[in-house]
Parts: sequence; C-alpha cells; structure tokens
Amino acid sequence: MNRMLKYAGMLGLFLSAGCAGVVAEGANIGRDKLIVSNNIEAARSGDAEAQYRVGDALCCSIDEGQGFYDTPEAVAWLCRAAGQGHGPAAYKLGEIYAGDVVSGVRVLRRVAQKVAGNSTDRAVAYGWFRRAEVLGVDGARDSGSELWAALGADERRKAEALVLGRSPLPCAWDEVIGRS
Repeated sequence: MNRMLKYAGMLGLFLSAGCAGVVAEGANIGRDKLIVSNNIEAARSGDAEAQYRVGDALCCSIDEGQGFYDTPEAVAWLCRAAGQGHGPAAYKLGEIYAGDVVSGVRVLRRVAQKVAGNSTDRAVAYGWFRRAEVLGVDGARDSGSELWAALGADERRKAEALVLGRSPLPCAWDEVIGRS
C-alpha cells in the first residue's frame, strides 16, 4: 500500500509539473508574440536591436519551422542584426548552430528538444562565437573555447578557415543546415 501511494504521489508530481510547464510555455509564447509585434516594424526598417529582439523571440522551434517558433525565420532576423555588428545576435547564432536553442526555464521544450534533436554545425557555431567575442559579448570567449575543445580535427580545420577569413562565415539557415 505504501509503495502504491509513493508511486501515485510521484505520478501526481509529474503530471502537475507537466501542467505547470504548459502554463509557463503558454506565458512564454504570449510574451514572445508581444516582443515580435512591438519590434517588427523597426526590424523591417533595419534597426539591428529590433531585428535581434524579433529573432530571439522567434527562436527556436523543435521541428525547425512549424508554429510560432520558427528557427529559419529567427536566424534570418539574427543574421540581419549580426550583419550590422550586433554582438548578441552573433552570440545567439553561435548558440543556435551549436544546438543550444532553448533558453530559460522552458521544461517542455527542453524535453522535446532532447527527444527530437536538432540540426547543428559546430564549426559555424564556433565562428559566430568568435565574431561575438570580437564584438565584445560577455561569455562569448568561454562558449567558443568550450566548443573548440569538443571539435574534431575536421571541424577545427573548417572553424579555423571561417574565423581567419579563408572561407566566408555563413549565416542563413539554408546555407548552414542545407534545408529550410
């Protein structure tokens, strides 16, 4: 009987955590939609900070392009901002291409990401972390160093070519991942 109560209690906690996750995710979507609506006109007009805010708010979908969160669309806005020297946008691109696409306390999206996986290009991610470092973003050097330590020899050669300018640093989702 005690064992059944223990399992029933654990199940109850799991289910209530799931409900809390749904409520929290709903609040996140509402907040992110507001950020997009408040910044989209300025972003379309070329304001780098607004482009970053829109890209950050749209980032990132578990299936990379369905529903409100849309990874390729987020990347497009972030590329526009990074192209104007916006450091946080460059850093966010590094995170996206490294596979770290869920920020904050988004329990359900983190679980879904672990199950579904995501597309990455770690050499390109390293290039964007280095660009963010040059643009003065706190933590970019550490993120780049941590990623560099995890790269294999081929990835390091590619990353080095991107950072040193022997190859152009790609930005657009379809350039990096090869599909949209």
